[in-house]
Amino acid sequence: MSDAAPGPDWDLLIHDAGRLDEVEPVSIGIRGGRIEAVAPSLEGTAAERIDARGGLVTPSFVDPHFHIDKVLSRDLLGALGPQEAFDRAREVKTRFTVADVEERASQALRLAAAHGIGRLHAQIDVDFATRLVSFEGVMRARDRFAGVVDVTLAAFPQEGIVADKEAPALLREALEMGAAAVGGLPEVEASVADQRTHVDTCLELAAEFGVPVEMHADYMDRAELKTLEMLADATVAHGMQGRVVGSHCNALAVYPDDEAGRVIDKVLAADMAITVLPIANLQMLGGDGRTPRNRGSSRVKELLDAGVNVAAGADNMYDIWYRFNRMDPAELAYMTVHSAGMRTDEEVREGFEMVTTRAARIIGAPVPAVAAGSAADLVVFEATSLVDILRRLPGRRIHIKGGRRVGGVEGSFWSAA
Repeated sequence: MSDAAPGPDWDLLIHDAGRLDEVEPVSIGIRGGRIEAVAPSLEGTAAERIDARGGLVTPSFVDPHFHIDKVLSRDLLGALGPQEAFDRAREVKTRFTVADVEERASQALRLAAAHGIGRLHAQIDVDFATRLVSFEGVMRARDRFAGVVDVTLAAFPQEGIVADKEAPALLREALEMGAAAVGGLPEVEASVADQRTHVDTCLELAAEFGVPVEMHADYMDRAELKTLEMLADATVAHGMQGRVVGSHCNALAVYPDDEAGRVIDKVLAADMAITVLPIANLQMLGGDGRTPRNRGSSRVKELLDAGVNVAAGADNMYDIWYRFNRMDPAELAYMTVHSAGMRTDEEVREGFEMVTTRAARIIGAPVPAVAAGSAADLVVFEATSLVDILRRLPGRRIHIKGGRRVGGVEGSFWSAA
């Protein structure tokens, strides 16, 4: 018979927590990395307690599309427009080392953990310029942050498949090393025929390795582009329905309405999902002249109305493509509802889901919930409503991963009397 004192009833007990769509506060009991109980009041001993003081508790954030290998590299080279960025990106990548990529990616993951990102799906360049240097560097950063931020890697042939003869073999090697998805960028190719080869090659590799595809499509906001439609057609032709995501999709916003409707129907028939990247696209795109035209957005509300799952990602941070970003998904949701013209309460809620539950579905991750049985991956906010989360950025918050604190944000205000 042991004389050891019994352990606590709970690993973590959160009191006075608000939940989206619920009026009454609850207590949340966590044990073994999972939410074991949600009730108006929970008793018992706890290894740790958090008094939410009426603040909202939500699922932790998910970023479904982020170029983490390039973060914090803008000091090497920055571009003022997308074509310049495409033309000069390889100059930056040839200077990358595994240790350099690991350290920059780790800085981004520290910010991600602080702001409540529990999962991040990273696009990693795999091409003649960086070969597998970027991939190996991000793998090291991923391993350093295991249990804090879950990082999955998509092997991304930014320099092309036809234009870069080394890319197919490098993609295969990255998949053998554990890449969770195949990326793509058909617009970098020199002809429509080469774009089709690019799309087909990526889909064939993904099918061979049993992984999904997450492809940049209709990136530039030019109505003559047709790569999203090309991707939807190829998805059906290759039997990859439900396994393909189109990213950016900015040209869709400048198509004539009837053409946009036809392409959205094809996206739906292919059971595709869409990831928009409004923060970086708002600055990089929007017309070539002094007067901004389209603001680097897609037809978010029309896609949602059609039944397409849409999520939002951060895309870039202080690199050749984008000069800002601080890895705060609440800020991303705030910018998403602005860029997409999402005005009603329901639409604002959808904007928040685009960085939480919808984003989880996009990358094939378990859909989080503040409910018994779900993983204890949560964010505890000081704000008591969704509008206040977005209105009072950054706001105090605590990030819980696997039932333990892994990061947070503290805020304060001061003014002269």
